[in-house]
Amino acid sequence: MRQMPFALAALIAAAEAAVAQAPAPQPQILDCADFSRKTEEAYFVKRFGRENVVTAKLDGAEGETIPGTVVYPKDPSRRLEITWSDAKRRKGLTGITVRGQSEWLVRTPGKARETLRLRDSLEAVQEANERPFQISGFGWDYGGYATGWKGGRLDAMPAGCGLSVRFNPDPTVRGKAADRASGEKDFSSADPAMRAAKPFVSSLTLGWPE
Repeated sequence: MRQMPFALAALIAAAEAAVAQAPAPQPQILDCADFSRKTEEAYFVKRFGRENVVTAKLDGAEGETIPGTVVYPKDPSRRLEITWSDAKRRKGLTGITVRGQSEWLVRTPGKARETLRLRDSLEAVQEANERPFQISGFGWDYGGYATGWKGGRLDAMPAGCGLSVRFNPDPTVRGKAADRASGEKDFSSADPAMRAAKPFVSSLTLGWPE
């Protein structure tokens, strides 16, 4: 059997070593401080490239669709959904949403500079808030939203920004345990009935009120 030339073997070994030592990709983080109410679609085009920013219809409340912008429409792990006060000209930023399979992190305020991400537990969000917060019961159009941070750390997002978090109950939780965490009413995140539903984060939105 013919042996591989030494020079070729050395080149392959060097390439394998370089791959092994390559740093892991840095997580993508959304920070309120990078945006404002005056942010326009042109900012996202400059930051992410024209080919990665498209106009699209986005899912709204109660089955409606709303015009907006999508960043990385072909890459679920990097997808962002953007809404505007002036949707026609795509100006006046009102929201940036992370949902589905997106792996974006959202930076939280304070010295720790921690982050939240999709699939974080209810307990993890309460810890980030540094106190219990309000969450609406599941099973209706506005179910599962955090409805008030009660003066916690997540009430103090920078740059005029607010954080909206929606939770889904664990699909394995059924019957009475699911029923006790459902309905058009608010629960404390520390409520045993809500904890028993094992909620996890299903969407994160940075918002700028109109």
